[in-house]
Amino acid sequence: MNPLVQRFRAVVAMWIFVGWGGFLLAGFLGLALLTQTGPFAAASTFSAAAEFAPGAEIKVRDTGVRPGNILILATPATVDPATVRCTAKSRVYSTGEQRSRELTGARPEGTAAVMRDRGDARQFTPVLATEGTGWMETDFVSCTGAGAEAFALTTAKGIQSDTFRLGAGLLLMLLAPVLAGLGCLALYLTRKWNREAALRGGSTSWPYR
Repeated sequence: MNPLVQRFRAVVAMWIFVGWGGFLLAGFLGLALLTQTGPFAAASTFSAAAEFAPGAEIKVRDTGVRPGNILILATPATVDPATVRCTAKSRVYSTGEQRSRELTGARPEGTAAVMRDRGDARQFTPVLATEGTGWMETDFVSCTGAGAEAFALTTAKGIQSDTFRLGAGLLLMLLAPVLAGLGCLALYLTRKWNREAALRGGSTSWPYR
């Protein structure tokens, strides 16, 4: 048999395991994404990079969090995110120009209603995330809110939105049967080739028996 044909058939045989293994993995991950369980559950803990009082202005760059990718939380956890108002300012340029904009509170997607700081027993409620905004437009932040005792700032990196979970979950659930089908096709072809090889071997050896 041609060596290239042998290698091709070996690769097809491997796809029996790749297809079925991929089917199980894609199905598991897709189901976890759609149901928001396991590693795709809503974030319930965080590590505060800085804490600031209501009305105080904090320089985001000094906290180590990348501006434009921040999550702001308020304590106590009973604070209503709708009452929170945050102001973001850009850095001051040599011309003295500084842009300012208001960030209204809205609980970010991908976070639990109440989150706990890993280094603190207090509970916080996430009030807004600025992921996707220009990093030069969120250099300074200050916040106020009804009943807020303090605000915490951390990175929004790694927090998965509901849109991402839904899109990725549906994609994996659609991919799972495709992988299963490829695994079944590889199994069918491998068995067919084995039967043909056995028949050829039998017909060749028959006269010599």
